[in-house]
Amino acid sequence: MRILIPTDFSELSKVAINYALDFSKDVDVELILLHVIDTNVPSMARIGSSKLHEAIQSSSERSMKELIASIKKDNSHNIEISTEITSGASIEKYVEMFAVKNDIDMICIGTKGASGLKKILFGSNAAGIIQNSSIPVLTIPEFARYKGIENIVYSSDMYNLENEIALIVPFAKLMDSWIQILHIDKDNERFEGDIEQKEMSLRKDFSYQKIKFTELKIDSVIQGINKFVADVDADMVIMFTHHTNFLEKVFQKSVTQNTAFQTRIPLFTFQKES
Repeated sequence: MRILIPTDFSELSKVAINYALDFSKDVDVELILLHVIDTNVPSMARIGSSKLHEAIQSSSERSMKELIASIKKDNSHNIEISTEITSGASIEKYVEMFAVKNDIDMICIGTKGASGLKKILFGSNAAGIIQNSSIPVLTIPEFARYKGIENIVYSSDMYNLENEIALIVPFAKLMDSWIQILHIDKDNERFEGDIEQKEMSLRKDFSYQKIKFTELKIDSVIQGINKFVADVDADMVIMFTHHTNFLEKVFQKSVTQNTAFQTRIPLFTFQKES
């Protein structure tokens, strides 16, 4: 599995690196660390930009070498790590281009707490990466620790269910994880059919027995997800989304509720089909 981790060498970016390193103890992983020097600077700063760019490039190269050295020092198991330092005016677009060109399976980003998560995700670069990425993006909360992935909660609106499950199953099989499909019955939006029959059908169609279907009748999607995540002791939440609009609502409300799953559990986002 090829994992791309955009890094600015901050402690927050190391959250994603540390999680991926622990993850690599269970799965064959190749890490690609990408640093993009932002060239989108104010016009006044362009005076002497050639020398400025050389200085920033040199500093970035030193920081990358120090990062690699610390990784090798703190981890006894061997893991393949490659690096890339480049420049661009749009970091999220370069991340997407690089990921597609280099057959990346997952982009991994660190996040800082519940209130911090909203700021990180919807403030600048990370929001753009999630919104523009055709590659799945895994966000790792600051205090999340990898302990295996036994239960994956897949929050579904039941549209394109089969197509979305088809993307989740290969990852679940890799980890031998349960796919806990959660449908929130909000405003009497019940699943029209037999839940047990649907569960059996999905297991047969995807040749995977660890699929469980649960429907919760509750007024708030956020409360429903948080309750279910706690009930099954989830290790990861998966959502499909066109844009960050829905995720922003999730994080905004979760901050006020103080029961946010995203303070401790990775969130895996996929682009939803049109």
